[in-house]
Amino acid sequence: MRSSNHNVIGTINCDEYKDNFVDLYLAIKKLYRPVFQPDQRILVTSTFDYYKQSHGLILQSLQTIVNNIDISNCFISFVTTNKNIEQEYAYVLETYSIDSTPFDIQCIDGDFNKRPAGSIKPYTKTNSINYRIEDVKSITKEQKDMVFKSKNFCILPWISLMIDPKSNVAPCCAYRGVTGDCSKDSLEDIWNNKENQDIRTRMIRDETVDGCHRCISQETLGTESLRTTMNTTFIKHIHIAQKSVTPDYDIKFIDSRFNNLCNLSCRSCGHGLSSSWHAPAVSIGLIDKSTPVFLKAGRSNTDLYDQIFQQLGNLDRIYFAGGEPLIMQDNYKIVAELDRRGRHDIELIYNTNMNTNQLKGHSIFDLWKNFKNISIGASLDAEGIRGEYLRTGTIWEKVVNFRSELIEQRPDIDFFVSCTTSIINVLHVPDFHRSWVEKGFIEPHEFNIQTLHSPDWLNVETAPQYLKDRIKEKYEEHLEWLRPLDKEGRAILGFQGILAQITRDREFNSHLFWNNILPLDKYYKANLLQSFPELVDLPQ
Repeated sequence: MRSSNHNVIGTINCDEYKDNFVDLYLAIKKLYRPVFQPDQRILVTSTFDYYKQSHGLILQSLQTIVNNIDISNCFISFVTTNKNIEQEYAYVLETYSIDSTPFDIQCIDGDFNKRPAGSIKPYTKTNSINYRIEDVKSITKEQKDMVFKSKNFCILPWISLMIDPKSNVAPCCAYRGVTGDCSKDSLEDIWNNKENQDIRTRMIRDETVDGCHRCISQETLGTESLRTTMNTTFIKHIHIAQKSVTPDYDIKFIDSRFNNLCNLSCRSCGHGLSSSWHAPAVSIGLIDKSTPVFLKAGRSNTDLYDQIFQQLGNLDRIYFAGGEPLIMQDNYKIVAELDRRGRHDIELIYNTNMNTNQLKGHSIFDLWKNFKNISIGASLDAEGIRGEYLRTGTIWEKVVNFRSELIEQRPDIDFFVSCTTSIINVLHVPDFHRSWVEKGFIEPHEFNIQTLHSPDWLNVETAPQYLKDRIKEKYEEHLEWLRPLDKEGRAILGFQGILAQITRDREFNSHLFWNNILPLDKYYKANLLQSFPELVDLPQ
C-alpha cells in the first residue's frame, strides 16, 4: 500500500488496543525488519488518549515501544485528530525518545477524545528497557548503534567476569566455553588474555562469537537474551568498549559461583553446581566416587575473595549463585565487607532455592538491613509436590514461609520467580504462575521463564507432538489471562518464548529420557508420573 510518496508496510490503529500497551508493542514488533527502505513507513493512527499531564499516555507509550523495538522514528507516520499534537510530541520526543529524529506527524480533521488516565500507566519497559533515557542521550550515535543495532556486540566482556566452582572463567553465565582458569591465573591476568581480546575484537566488528550461540538462539526466537538485557542495563559503561579491546582491570559486574555447596539436587542440575548431587551421581554412574564432593574455585582457600575485595570499590553489581548462595559463608563475608565500607549503593542479586534464610543462627535480613538495591530470583520450577520432585531436598513449606517473611520484612526487595522450564514441568508452569499471583506472593510480571538448554533430553523442543499441541493450547489460554495484567510484558515474553521453541521440529528420544529419569527415581524413591500425572501419555 502506498500513501503519498511512502510505502506503508503496516497500519496500527491505537484505538483498537485501548490501554493494552503490551499488545500494542507486539503488533508493532511484528512489523519490525532489520533494514527499512527509505520510503517505507509504519502508519499509526489515534483518535483518543489518556491524560495525567500535558501529553497523552498512548503517545508516550508509542515512543517507548519504538525505542524498545529499535525502529527509527523516521519510519513512523503518526496520524491523529489531536489538534495539540505538535506541542505534546515535542515534549515526548525530548523526554522519552532515544532518537533525535521525530515521527512524521500528521493532524487530520475529526474529534479527539481526551480521557482521564485514572489508574492507567504508560508502557515503560520490557526486559530490555533497563536504562535511563538520560544515559542514552549522553552517548554518541555510534555507541547507540553498538547497543541497539549490533547483532553480536555485548558489553559484558568489557565489564564482567563469571567464575564457576571448577575455576572456569568466562564473560558471563550464558557463554559456552571458558576464557581462563582462576586456579592457575589471577583474574587480572585473565582479564586481558588472548581469549578475551579475541572476543572483544570480533564483537567490535559485529562478527559472530562461537561461545555466544545461546543468546543468538534466543534472539532468533524473538525473545530477550542476556546480551540485549545487559547492553541496556550497563549502557552507561558503553564508552569503555570503544576505547580498547584491552580495557583497564576495573570490574563492574561479578557473577560469583565460587563453590558448589548446595542443599538440593535439582533434576536440571549436576554435581558441578551442587555438592548434593555427588551421592546420586556416584550411585547411577555419572561420576567416579573419587571425585571430590566439594568444589571451590581459586588458587587457594581465600584467593578469590582476596581478589574480589580489591574490586569492591569498582563494582556496580554482584550476582550470587552457586550452589546455594545463602548457605555459603564466604558470600556473607563479601556483603559484610561492603557494609563496613559503606557500599550500600551496590546492587546485590541472589539466585536462591528459598529453602533457608539463616546461616549459623544469623538471619539474612540482618545482613541486608542497610542495602536498598537487592533482587532475588527464586529458583522455583513448580509448586508443592511437583516442586519437591524437580528440586530434590526442597521442603515446600519452607519456600512459602521464606516468601511470606520476605513480604513482611522487606517488601521493597525486587523479587521474581526464575522458573526453569523443561518437558517435565512445562504443562504445570502456567498453573504455578497463576497460583502464586492469586496468593499474593508475586505480581503477574514477576515471573521469568528460563528455557532449559541442557540436558538436551529435557528441552521442550524435543517434546512429542501431542505434548506440543497441549502446550500450545494451554499457553495461549494463559496468555489471554496474563496480557491485561502484565503491562510491562516481562512474563509474557517468557511464555511466548516457549511457544516459539515448540515450533522447532526435533524428535523426542524416549529411550534417553527414561534412562535418565528412572535411575534417579529409584535412588530417591520417587515417581515422575505420581508427581506429574499430566505426563502419563509420554512414550516409554
